[in-house]
Amino acid sequence: MGATNCPETPRQKMISMMYLVYTALLALNVSTDVLKGFTVVQKSLSQSIETTTKKNASLMASLESMKSLNEKKIGPWLEKAETVRERSQALVSQVNDLKYKIISTADGIEESELKAMEEKGEEYEIQKKDNLDIPAQVALNTAQKNDAYYGKYLKDSIDSYVAFVSEIVANDTTLVSTIKNSLYTGEAKQKDGQMVDWLHRTFDHMPLVAVVTLLTKIEQDIRNTEADVISNIIGLVDAGDFRVNKITAEVIPVSSYVTRGGKYSARIILAAVDSTKTPEIIVNGKPLPEGEQVYSVACGSVGKFPIKGEIRLTKPDGTTADYPFDSEYIVGEPTAIVSADLMNVFYAGIDNPVSISVPGVAAANINATASNGTLVKKGSGWSIKPLRVGQPCNIVVSAKGDDGKTQTFPARPFRVKALPPPLAFIAYTENGVPAKYKGSKPFGKANLVGSKGVRAELDDADLDVKYNVLGFDLNYYDSMGNTIVKTATGSDFTNDQKDVMRKMSKGKKFYISRVRAKGPDGIEKILPPIEVIVN
Repeated sequence: MGATNCPETPRQKMISMMYLVYTALLALNVSTDVLKGFTVVQKSLSQSIETTTKKNASLMASLESMKSLNEKKIGPWLEKAETVRERSQALVSQVNDLKYKIISTADGIEESELKAMEEKGEEYEIQKKDNLDIPAQVALNTAQKNDAYYGKYLKDSIDSYVAFVSEIVANDTTLVSTIKNSLYTGEAKQKDGQMVDWLHRTFDHMPLVAVVTLLTKIEQDIRNTEADVISNIIGLVDAGDFRVNKITAEVIPVSSYVTRGGKYSARIILAAVDSTKTPEIIVNGKPLPEGEQVYSVACGSVGKFPIKGEIRLTKPDGTTADYPFDSEYIVGEPTAIVSADLMNVFYAGIDNPVSISVPGVAAANINATASNGTLVKKGSGWSIKPLRVGQPCNIVVSAKGDDGKTQTFPARPFRVKALPPPLAFIAYTENGVPAKYKGSKPFGKANLVGSKGVRAELDDADLDVKYNVLGFDLNYYDSMGNTIVKTATGSDFTNDQKDVMRKMSKGKKFYISRVRAKGPDGIEKILPPIEVIVN
């Protein structure tokens, strides 16, 4: 790697770029456990979609029943609800078409075959779950790089759908806000502070199974929105004109799985209501503000949390009827991986930070063990200290589920390497800024004499490992050509060594040799010498 005043050659630049690409590839390594976790979430979302679809059919049947009693009054409302259902189905079909195209491109299976399997209720097992390229190629058309691509069509359709349904429920500003949040396709700020558009954070450099799960999540949000809008339409109808033989309380969450730091939101409604009366909603023992139907709570810790209560409605005779509801939501960590925080390897003799989490399981219900090392929990993460170099370190994770049963996941192996040797340098200050002299070029005498001494560090920015210099020799030649050695104990120059440096004229050389340094692994190393050229 070139110094500040010594530009890199084209070959050095090429090597640096290859290293960055290799490091990125290592960082993108996704574990099998994570892919399986997405599959579990995918199945759960599919079941939720099926339930919501049945509920929407029930709501439409309720409107059609009302129309049979008063066609003139209910007809326009039913037509509006049917339009919402048609637009919802069209958008869901577009989402599924993109999903089929991505899977078909990756696995080589015909899209028609995928559709036929879904219509029969059969599940297709995706083969290339960890593929990071196909979703972007299909959705973003990265190969041709033009403005006509499936992802843009889907985004435009979602935005059009949101504008359409928001206009229908414009009387309920809270519902409009909920719809726009659940189907948001604008830019979002990432952890590094950068703004990323919806297309790239959904399809770019994402495992194929994760993209399929996200598309299924969008389908669920569309069905939930359909339910909210049709319920709103029913609420605008004077239900007092009709007989209702069953009233049930419903909790419709924006999402039942929330990451730590996010917010859980849910609409709590009755399947049939009198729009002239406002029910009283009590959640977890506390009533919501008058007229409010959205329950929101900050999610600061992980785990499963109950949400129960009742909707209290006043009958025409002045008495009240309570309709209880009981649900729950899960708060989990934003990630679901087991990975080394430093690189794709562990280093023997030092503490290596590790992140361990399982989708939908609180951190308190997760346990982990390791071979060839000591694994301990520290704060919100884990730390492992491997023992032997060259022998794999296997981490086994187990999680306790809601049913009290413990599931053990396959072992995740990591390579164990020895810490690379550090390099010695002379620490000095130039214009008030700390600097490092590593030798083989002129070094100003003022900086040399005023330096703090010899220090050592790894030539690797990914590893934050501290080394202590135990001692070193200063080697120079007298007027007769004899080698004189001045030894220091510790990392600072001795007075004798500084006197030698003060007397040296411009162009003279001396060497810092036999630099002894010890790292956190307790191993003492002799470092390469430093050639010092006095300027």
